[in-house]
This record gives sequence, C-alpha cells and structure tokens, in this order.
Amino acid sequence: MQKYKYCPMCRGKLVKGFMDGLNRFGCKKCGWINYINPLPVIACLVSNKKKELLLIKRRVKPSIGCWALPGGFIELNETPEKAGVRELFEETGIRATSGRLIGAELQKSGMYGYVLVIGMEFIAKNTKTIPGDDAMDAKFIPLKKLPKIPFRSHKRLISACRGTLHVP
Repeated sequence: MQKYKYCPMCRGKLVKGFMDGLNRFGCKKCGWINYINPLPVIACLVSNKKKELLLIKRRVKPSIGCWALPGGFIELNETPEKAGVRELFEETGIRATSGRLIGAELQKSGMYGYVLVIGMEFIAKNTKTIPGDDAMDAKFIPLKKLPKIPFRSHKRLISACRGTLHVP
C-alpha cells in the first residue's frame, strides 16, 4: 500500500482532512483525493463426492504452512470467476467451472492494508490434486476434521456454505 506525501497529479503537498465522507489525504491544489481501497481477492470453495472441502497448505506469506482455501488476487481485467478458475488450477491442478457467490468478507492485511475476499463456489471437473504455485499441499478434507484456518474471512465463508456446496 503506497503512502503519498505529494499529489501524483500536480505534485502539490497532500493535507489530511474530511473529504468525501471520511478523513483522508488530498490535494488542495488540484482536488485529487487519495482513496485507499481494499484489493480484491478470490477464495475458492470446492467440494468432492464425499462432501469434503478442498484446502491448500500455504507456501507463501502470510501463514506459511497453514491450511486455507485456494485463491489469490484478482488481476486487472479479470472477473472473480476467471481468477478462481486460474488460481484453482495454479494451486491445486484442479480444473473447474464457477458456481454461486458464497459471500464477501473484508480482511485486514499486514502487507496490503485490506483485502476484499470474494468467496465463490467452484465445481471441479477433476479431483486429483497436484500442489503447485503457492501451495505445499492440496487435498480434500472432511468438514468435521478441518485444521485450524488462519484467516477469519475463510472461516466465515466456510461457515456460510457448510453442507451446501455442489457435489460433482
């Protein structure tokens, strides 16, 4: 998250004040406002025929070595659905189609300020996992035996869809 001291439009000094409904930094010279918005992320919820949930063991920060939902940043010009299909394949080797929206959660991030985690159901075309990219491991785990999940947003999304995921 970049913190500006000077306006990127006119190079005027930024001042803090009440702008557009919140206390923010902005430029009195040209009117530019430094909006700080959450980065969009996709979290993929995938089930198999045994109604187990797909999780990855993280290879990257934060929470290296912990289990979490597969997913990642939604790239420029990419829909949440396309990002999910891409991230699922990169992290687990699973090809999938997008399903329904489960929910959206705001999560504080030490590195990025805040992320907006969009939880979507994905329907797997295959269930053989091949960990890759940002994952040390990837596997389907029974809902009653889920490991500790480090992200509040993931826990809430899992709770929101418990027992209602599409089974291939």
